[in-house]
Amino acid sequence: MRARWLLLIAVALALVPAWALAGGDRGPSPAVFPAQRLPLTFSHAQHTGPLAIACVACHDRATTSTSAVDLLTPTEQPCRRCHAIARGPTPPAPTATATGACAACHPGWTPGAAVARVTIPPPSLTFSHAAHAASACVTCHAAAATAALATVAALPTMDTCAGCHAAALTQRACTTCHLATAGGRVRTALADGVLSPRGGVTGPDHGGDFARDHGAIARSAPAACATCHQERDCSDCHAGAIRVMDFHPAGYLAVHAVDSRRGAPDCGTCHKTQSFCVACHERSGVAMRGASDYRAGDPARSFHPLDWASVDRAGPNRHAAAARANLAECTSCHREDTCLRCHSAEPGGARISPHGPGWRGSARCRALAAGNGRMCLRCHISLTPVGCDG
Repeated sequence: MRARWLLLIAVALALVPAWALAGGDRGPSPAVFPAQRLPLTFSHAQHTGPLAIACVACHDRATTSTSAVDLLTPTEQPCRRCHAIARGPTPPAPTATATGACAACHPGWTPGAAVARVTIPPPSLTFSHAAHAASACVTCHAAAATAALATVAALPTMDTCAGCHAAALTQRACTTCHLATAGGRVRTALADGVLSPRGGVTGPDHGGDFARDHGAIARSAPAACATCHQERDCSDCHAGAIRVMDFHPAGYLAVHAVDSRRGAPDCGTCHKTQSFCVACHERSGVAMRGASDYRAGDPARSFHPLDWASVDRAGPNRHAAAARANLAECTSCHREDTCLRCHSAEPGGARISPHGPGWRGSARCRALAAGNGRMCLRCHISLTPVGCDG
């Protein structure tokens, strides 16, 4: 059943276009379109509606612009065609339209003061208005045509692009418009923020439980992840180079023993049992070397029941079955040297073999020795090496 669900999810994700993974129609991303400063009084709706002025009459450079960094905001010159612009103490000449007094367009202006400047940072995109000049401006700028003042909120969203380029977006050719890194992936670290997916199957801004649940998404839609991420991004966490501090929920320390015993999630993926778990248990007084009230020789204060480890082989030797069932549980308190007191071939030790009958020369013995001979040397230390055929 689980395999069937994973297959259905994978098929569904294959049909989800890349633009749906990256945000949908939730407004322009502030990382792509930085905040603007528009100290103006102006109505696009008035000029494109009742006055029916064509967009290119004021934005005349839009038809030839091939770069998103081009500033296409009209200068004062197009305004002078209809408005007398006041300069100094001389009042503007009467016109058929509104007065040309400075304060009419620049709110808060006072005589003698500098006019507040318009600031429109370039977007973090690759775009050519000239390549789209054949289409009507309102195809992409419908919100601007009806706005009192067209701010960054009226800029096109990715859903607008999908209206004409749905097929191309489904192929995840994101770097056609988004800035790219040297490796050809989408550049997510931008000057005005981090570009991250919004909506779709990835969750808003990779938030919530995404850190815990992203594995299923990565297995189902690896191409979507590879649009922005390199393999190094995965290995930084999964190889333990960078530890994710917020992986566990608040208060996890009180309940982590449950996950540790059942092995889900696998603690060893990030934590080294001997250096991390045992060290913490020792500091907390719940391990062999820590200060605790447990005493192995006192039945009333012993952690394990009597005959837990029977060195003389006469007792039930219960620890052997427990160790084979879940060795990780044993290592939460014990280090390797605890085992080596008995299970070692060193002279003077108990020399109790942890292997079953017929171990030497078996296929399992040969496989482990060939895979990692150093593991055998933890117990088999002698001048004459002991091999599977010895």
